[in-house]
Amino acid sequence: MATRRRPATQLETLLAELRTLAERIAAAEAGTDARATKRARLALDAVTQQLATVAAGLDPVLRPASIFDPTDPNTAGRVVALTLVAQARHPLAAIPEFYGAGVYAIYYRGDFAPYAPLAGTDHPIYVGKADPDNQAAKDAVSQGTKLSGRLNEHAKSIRKATTTLSIDDFECRFLIVQTGFQKSAEDYLINFFRPIWNSETKICFGLGKHGDSSETRGNKRSPWDTMHPGRSWADTTDGDQKAPELILSQIERHLANHPPYADIHQIFEQFMTDMRQLNTERFYTQALGAVPLEGSGFEDQTPVNPDDQAE
Repeated sequence: MATRRRPATQLETLLAELRTLAERIAAAEAGTDARATKRARLALDAVTQQLATVAAGLDPVLRPASIFDPTDPNTAGRVVALTLVAQARHPLAAIPEFYGAGVYAIYYRGDFAPYAPLAGTDHPIYVGKADPDNQAAKDAVSQGTKLSGRLNEHAKSIRKATTTLSIDDFECRFLIVQTGFQKSAEDYLINFFRPIWNSETKICFGLGKHGDSSETRGNKRSPWDTMHPGRSWADTTDGDQKAPELILSQIERHLANHPPYADIHQIFEQFMTDMRQLNTERFYTQALGAVPLEGSGFEDQTPVNPDDQAE
């Protein structure tokens, strides 16, 4: 007697279609257009991540978003970044010379219209690091005065941009850290805040650029120098990397899509969200058959993947 075959579920039918589509994609010619190939690769990566999320959702056993690893450089970077944000703010115009290397954040509180959403917030306009003189340094004195030196370099550049900026409108936080941890902390800070003056954000970069060599003078003017003229070597450079109108529109769009963190409390809340491992709504539903109680501290605590925050 023949066994009757059960009908395929909707999910099984879709999976069969997906396998066929995956085979067709694998057999397709990539072509010779490098940009088109890159776009296709990024799109496939995004779909792959989406499918992995769907697969995890089908598992009846909860999967943590991450495993806390104290030895992971990203963990150290997050801790250093959190400690930096807890430091007091200081006027950028009056940074004394001091020993130490580490990380820093610069804040704007002036009235330059494009930066208005940042003024009065705890969201930095720029973050950076200062590496020690001696890569084997174990104390602040051995690290040299790199951190204070870097902050004063930035202050010097800002002081020259007198038509658009005032050094009195800038403050900073800084943290002296053990040698080797400054890079991971800077990476985390950039990914977390996406500051508009950092080169990684690709908007108004160029504050940290030096232009005393003939080679640098041959390059086009950085977006930062286009927006804030005053550095003589940049003002004599021929041409802009980006038109002022484009920079302004990119700033406006970026700040609209990624609203600045208003205060320390909002920042800490996001830090804590980034560190949570389990989707607590699903945890409560599966373990207790109920949703989190209001005021329990577990409402709306879906983990945030740092990779999802990339620009």
